[in-house]
Amino acid sequence: MAILNFHLVVSGDLAAAEQSTRTALEAAGFTVTEGRDHWKATHGSVAKTMFLGLRANDADVREVLDVRFTDLEGTVRVDLHRPIFQPAGGSDDGLEQRKLHTAYQDVVSRVQADLQRQGVLVSADV
Repeated sequence: MAILNFHLVVSGDLAAAEQSTRTALEAAGFTVTEGRDHWKATHGSVAKTMFLGLRANDADVREVLDVRFTDLEGTVRVDLHRPIFQPAGGSDDGLEQRKLHTAYQDVVSRVQADLQRQGVLVSADV
């Protein structure tokens, strides 16, 4: 079980992998911003996550993923990286960090399931 890095391998060329990954992330509620060498996928509210902590509802929990693609000639490795430092609620105790960890596990599972539904998922290390 990954803590900060989630690795998926999808079939097809780089453009197809990027499109299927974007579709899966957006279906999971993320907004995707393309950068030069990686994408940033964001979801939720920083303010609600910081001020409500454990009381923040799941739709408001702030999640950020750095998304990178590696073309493996016929398949593409999709790396989803969770930042090490992320603001949580008031006390930022273990319970709040556990809630964040569970939120990331849930969303990556949804992305994985969507890629599988699309018929492009080859393997996953989540």
